[in-house]
Amino acid sequence: MTAPNHCDFSANDFEAIAIESSEGRLIRVTGSGLCPSTGWELRLVAANPGVVPHPESLWLELREAPSTRGPRVVTDTDVEVMVEDSHAEEVVIRFRWREGFTIPVVPASASTHHAGGGMRRRADAAGVR
Repeated sequence: MTAPNHCDFSANDFEAIAIESSEGRLIRVTGSGLCPSTGWELRLVAANPGVVPHPESLWLELREAPSTRGPRVVTDTDVEVMVEDSHAEEVVIRFRWREGFTIPVVPASASTHHAGGGMRRRADAAGVR
């Protein structure tokens, strides 16, 4: 863990999938972080409401709600959001307390996610990030 009061995130643990239909285009952003204890809640919210200077980029902010109870054991915690967007080619994920990262938006047909909804998982909590 890089910061004991926050979860640890890596761009490798996130993906953005474009799902297109006759009704429009949705981007499903999924990811996970290693949190310092069980019970943390993670949310991805719009980081640039209003005028968007770069329509090819979808900006999201990852917000953490620390656990108020639970054992102090490093826990892999998932986050997911669906966003309607017709132009985004990349997703910028921002944090209030550290530098963010950018991930590409890939078409659903080219994604690496599994049919069961699972994402790429770390082999263990001590893995190199």
